[in-house]
Amino acid sequence: MKRNILKITLGVAMIAVLATACKKENGTPDSAGVNLSGAKAVIPVNGTQAGTFTNTSASPTAWTAVGYDLHNNVTATPGVQVQFDSNFNGNITKLSGYYLGYYDSPSVTDVTGISLSDLSSVSLTTISTLGSNSATVVGWYDYNRTTRAITPVAKRYAIVADASTIADAARLYVVQLDGVTATGTTGPFTSTVNFHTKRLK
Repeated sequence: MKRNILKITLGVAMIAVLATACKKENGTPDSAGVNLSGAKAVIPVNGTQAGTFTNTSASPTAWTAVGYDLHNNVTATPGVQVQFDSNFNGNITKLSGYYLGYYDSPSVTDVTGISLSDLSSVSLTTISTLGSNSATVVGWYDYNRTTRAITPVAKRYAIVADASTIADAARLYVVQLDGVTATGTTGPFTSTVNFHTKRLK
């Protein structure tokens, strides 16, 4: 009798262990709601990570927007804070609920060197997109229409926040465009966008 009870108890325990293992393997959320197969690398406060994506287009003037989640450093559909659109996906555009600004540093050439105190006077309510730079429009890259070369503006950083002021923001990101590499002469065209994101809040 005792042996039968022991066998039944062991059998039930084994089934429970197997069910739990299958649940985690299939990416089913556990009791805390965490999807074990879909964990993402969140950028910590004061941390910096490189971001990149590649997109293709049949035309050099028609690019599908690429949504991005800066917090988790991944492309996202729809985008979370921003999307990269227009000219070879080189423009960064704020999405609903977020604000965009820019900061011209007098000396810092790498986003890792930007601190919260640097941004105290940045306005987050005057622009919605940073794209091609010109004499009349502030952008974060220079675009050569003949060669289609895109060159990031040195020491200019995109500022993305979830509030209209730096002080009120609970989430604050600084994005540095590293480069936009376009390939193709007759189509399809390919664009690879590289950037670094630093989270300040």
